[in-house]
Amino acid sequence: MDQKQTAQPAGAGKEDLRDLDARLKQIVKSLPATVVYNPLMTALALIPFIIAPGPFGSIPLRNLIAAIGIQIVTSIVARMVYITNRHGSHDLKVLQHELMAFQVFYSAGCGAVGWLCWSDGNPVNNMYVALMMVCVIWAGAFTRAAHRKIFIVGTVTTALGYWSRFAVASGPTALSLTLIGPIWIAYIVVMGGVARKRVDEMLAVRFANEDLTDALRLARDDALRKRFEAEAANASKTIFLANMSHELRTPLNAILGFSDIIAEQSFGPAIDRYREYARDIHTSGAHLLSLINDLLDVAKIEAGKMEIDPQPIEPGPLLESVRRLMAPRALAKGLTLDFTLSPDVRDPVADPRALKQIVLNLVTNSVKFTPHGGHVSVDCSPAQDGGFVVSVKDDGPGIPPEKLERVFKPFSQVDNRYDSNGGGTGLGLALVQGLAQLHGGRAWIESQVGAGTKVFVYFPVSELFSKPMLKAVS
Repeated sequence: MDQKQTAQPAGAGKEDLRDLDARLKQIVKSLPATVVYNPLMTALALIPFIIAPGPFGSIPLRNLIAAIGIQIVTSIVARMVYITNRHGSHDLKVLQHELMAFQVFYSAGCGAVGWLCWSDGNPVNNMYVALMMVCVIWAGAFTRAAHRKIFIVGTVTTALGYWSRFAVASGPTALSLTLIGPIWIAYIVVMGGVARKRVDEMLAVRFANEDLTDALRLARDDALRKRFEAEAANASKTIFLANMSHELRTPLNAILGFSDIIAEQSFGPAIDRYREYARDIHTSGAHLLSLINDLLDVAKIEAGKMEIDPQPIEPGPLLESVRRLMAPRALAKGLTLDFTLSPDVRDPVADPRALKQIVLNLVTNSVKFTPHGGHVSVDCSPAQDGGFVVSVKDDGPGIPPEKLERVFKPFSQVDNRYDSNGGGTGLGLALVQGLAQLHGGRAWIESQVGAGTKVFVYFPVSELFSKPMLKAVS
C-alpha cells in the first residue's frame, strides 16, 4: 500500500486496507476515460436528434446544448478528482466518500441527459433514450464494479433518473419501459457482480504475488544479514587465530628458550642469571595459562557449561588483590590507578573468582590502551535495586559509536592498531559480559572518541540466587 496513506478507516485491518486501497485506485485510474469519452459519446449520441428530428423527436437545441454542458462539467470534476488522487490518498476513508459523491453527481448528470432528450409519445425517441440508459449503466458496471458501494450508488442514481422519466411519461412505450426497466437494471447489476468477482480474483492473485514477493525479499535480506554476520564472525576468528598464534608463541618461546639455557647450563653452573630466567619462565607460563583459561571459559560460556558459585563476599580484599597485580603495569606506563569501594555496598553476592576475573580483565584493558601518564579508576557502588555496580574508567582513546555493538562479541577487537602495541585476543570483554550474564546481570560501555571509556558491570540483588550453583543458559 502507498506509504502516504496514514489515516485509515477505524477498525480496518491491514488486509482490509490493502483491499480497499487497490479497489479505489482502480476506480481512480478509470477516471481519465470518463473525462475523454463521456462528453464525446454524449455528443455522438445526440447527432440523431439533429440530423433526423422527425423519427427521433424534435428536441430543442437548448436541451442538446445543456446535455453537452452537463457532461463537460462532470468531466471537469472527474479530472479534478483524478489529479488530486492519482498518486494515492492520505486518507482512504476520505477518498472513498469523495468517489461516492462524484459517482452520484456523475450519474445524476447522466440521468438529466435522459430528461433533456426525451420526447413524450415518440416510440423511437423513447427506445433510443432507453438504449442510452442501458449503455450508461453498463459503462458504470464495468468501470465501478471494483467497489460495491460506489457501483450501487452510481447504478441506483442513473436508473432512478431514467426510470422516473419513463414513469411520468405517457403512452404505451413509456409504460412498457417503466415495467421492464427494473428488469434490465437488475440484469446489469447481476452482470456487474460477475465483473466484480473477476476483480476479486485478480486482486487475490495480485495480493498473493505481493505477499510472496515480500516474503522472498525478507528471506533474501535475512540470508544476506546472516551471510554478513557469518563472514564477520569468520573474519573475527581469523584475526583471533592470527593474534592467538602470536600470543601463545611468545610465552612458549620464552619458556623453551630459557629452560633450554638452564638445562644446558650455557652460561656455566648455578649463576644468578638462571634464577632470573626461571622467573621469566614462571611469568611466561602464567601468561600462557591465563590465555588458555580465557579460551576455556569463553568456550564453556558459549556451550552453556560454565558454572559459578554466588556467595556473600567482601569486595575490599578482592579489589586490593587486583590493584596489587596491576600496579607494576600501571607504574611502568606512568599511570595513576585508583580503587574506590563505596561504604553503601553491603553484603554483595557474586562468585569471587568470576568477579576478580571481570575486574582484572577490565583494568588490564584500560591499562593497555591508556596512554602514558593517564588515569584509570575502579569504582564499586550500590545499584538502585539493591545490587551493585563495578565500573572501570580510563582516559584512553575511546571507542567509536559504530563499534560499540561488537566489543562484547568473542574474538572481536575494536581496532587492530591497539593489538600490535598492547597484545590481546579479543576475549576479555566477551568473557566479562558472559560472566555478568551468568550472575543475572549485564555489562555495557559508555565511550567517546578522544575522551576515554567507562565500562559498567551490574550484579543484581542477592535474592535472585536461590541455588548454590548457577549454570549458563545456552
